[in-house]
Amino acid sequence: MSYSIRHFKDIEEHEQCEDVQAQVWGERSVVPAHMTVTLQRHGGVAIGAFEPAPDGERMIGFVLGFMSPTHHAGANRGLSHHSHLAAVLPEKQGQGIGEALKRAQGEAVIGQGLNLITWTYDPLEAKNARLNIGKLGCICRTYLRNAYGDMRDTLNAGLPSDRFEVEWWLDRRQVGDEWHMANGRLRFPIYGDRCFIEIPRNFQALKRADREAALRWRLETRERFEQAFAQGYAVTGFTLDGERAVYTLTRLTE
Repeated sequence: MSYSIRHFKDIEEHEQCEDVQAQVWGERSVVPAHMTVTLQRHGGVAIGAFEPAPDGERMIGFVLGFMSPTHHAGANRGLSHHSHLAAVLPEKQGQGIGEALKRAQGEAVIGQGLNLITWTYDPLEAKNARLNIGKLGCICRTYLRNAYGDMRDTLNAGLPSDRFEVEWWLDRRQVGDEWHMANGRLRFPIYGDRCFIEIPRNFQALKRADREAALRWRLETRERFEQAFAQGYAVTGFTLDGERAVYTLTRLTE
């Protein structure tokens, strides 16, 4: 397919962003154009994926974020970029658009002189884990219980809105058998102390088939992740194959 990735350029594209949100999450969860415009005008990053259309271009996905103070040591100037929203139209998913949008966001944030992007996602969503952890190389050591309260959109309704808050260190580099991030303040050995946590391969299908089983997965994995993070582990890898979806956690060293 043919599409382009670029920053939003006018109000009409912010209104298209509303339409994409409504198709992905439902009308109740739309962040209005007046807010996304304001974020972009005041240091935020609003990037869309556009495909040709008879009347010009049609937005098929987007990412939106803003500068934020951070508590993570090693972040340039004590600032990070928090990526608040990212979506691709349902019929366009699975074609690499989400990854292209995130990488464009990374380049924009590097251009602002920052080296860290954070965002949240549901740790039981395997496709998101494959992108965020498996492809982009984010890590996670922060678990947020019911981060957004009781959500009513079609993807999240009915269960606690637990989230990972991931860290995408844009200056991470490999040195010997270790990964070094944020000017050497944090590292983890590639072959160090590890553990593994499995999640459902298709959490949305599980929720539709058996809501009680989905809740058990939420609560049991919540306990395991929280215990691991408290013991100094971080999520550093993810594998999604035909049968299983498994996180790799590695003990960090400061």
